[in-house]
Amino acid sequence: MRRGRLLILLGLVLALGTGVVIIAVMMQQPSAPGPSPQGGQPAAQAQPTAIPTQKVWVALQPIPRGTEFVEDTLGLRDWPTSNVPPDVIGDVSETYGRVAATDVVQGMPVLRSMLAEKGAAGQAALLIPQGRVAVAFPIDEQSSVAYAIQPGDFVDVLVVVNLINIDPDFQSKMPNWVRFFSTQVDKDTGQQSLTLLEQYPGAKFERPPGLPDAIAGAIVYPSEAQRPWRVAQITVPAAKVLRVGPWREKPAAAPSAAAAAGAQAEQPPPPPSIITLAVEPQDALVLLWARKSNLHMELALRAPGAEDARYQPEAVTLQYVLTRFHIDAPPPKLPYAFEAEPVTPPTPAATPASATGQ
Repeated sequence: MRRGRLLILLGLVLALGTGVVIIAVMMQQPSAPGPSPQGGQPAAQAQPTAIPTQKVWVALQPIPRGTEFVEDTLGLRDWPTSNVPPDVIGDVSETYGRVAATDVVQGMPVLRSMLAEKGAAGQAALLIPQGRVAVAFPIDEQSSVAYAIQPGDFVDVLVVVNLINIDPDFQSKMPNWVRFFSTQVDKDTGQQSLTLLEQYPGAKFERPPGLPDAIAGAIVYPSEAQRPWRVAQITVPAAKVLRVGPWREKPAAAPSAAAAAGAQAEQPPPPPSIITLAVEPQDALVLLWARKSNLHMELALRAPGAEDARYQPEAVTLQYVLTRFHIDAPPPKLPYAFEAEPVTPPTPAATPASATGQ
């Protein structure tokens, strides 16, 4: 009896396990599409809603601050319409002739607020190349290559220095003023006294060889002021010209009554007297020192394509000129010379009779 009950329980457990397995297998199998409510066809799966986009101009590569926009750095890309900034540019032509007012990240839409006029007032810093600073440089017709220099050119700064001798102790220009003195001995008391002689500019005592013993020597002093020796050299190479003239125009004077009436012809604007150069920071100090030292400075204009050339010219001095052009200094004294032919005055021509009325 008990054995029969065990068999019945075992059968029920097996049946229940089989049913669980069948249900699990059926749940793993994909269900067949049911009939469409409208025509017996299977219902289509729901498609995700498409996000609306529009074409905008974006940066194809990073554009550093101050860099001029070029067409190859911009391109059209799809951008979500809901996220398009209101001041995005509408056409690439809006960037022509302008520079980036800020760093533009690659893939970022180009906004009108990112554009700055090239060379506009208040935007001078955008034109300075990285690693350089801007300095003002005074010019005139001679120092500016006859006003041929234009923005974007590269120039070399030429400097002439006049060197002089100075006293290392006094740090003053030579020659010094010197006063000599003589010693006198009193015959009665035997005391010595000093007598100051005349003051001479840079005088010195010399005793040329061969003088009689009775002559102690001579006082030699210069006949003129010290002559400096001149040195010319390139000091600042490849300075970039950012602007010719001031960044802010000076206010024009009120026209006179005659000018307002058109009686006077319009006068051309005056030539510029200053330019802005982009130089390395150390060269900016060189220009400041030279200007405060009142040194003569001029500009030399470089040819296109020579912006990165580095010249190493030799400083020009009197010795350089004499050596290069084979000039003997001093010239030898020759025992002969030439004599010019005497000039015979021309004989006046006879006056024609018709000219005298005879």
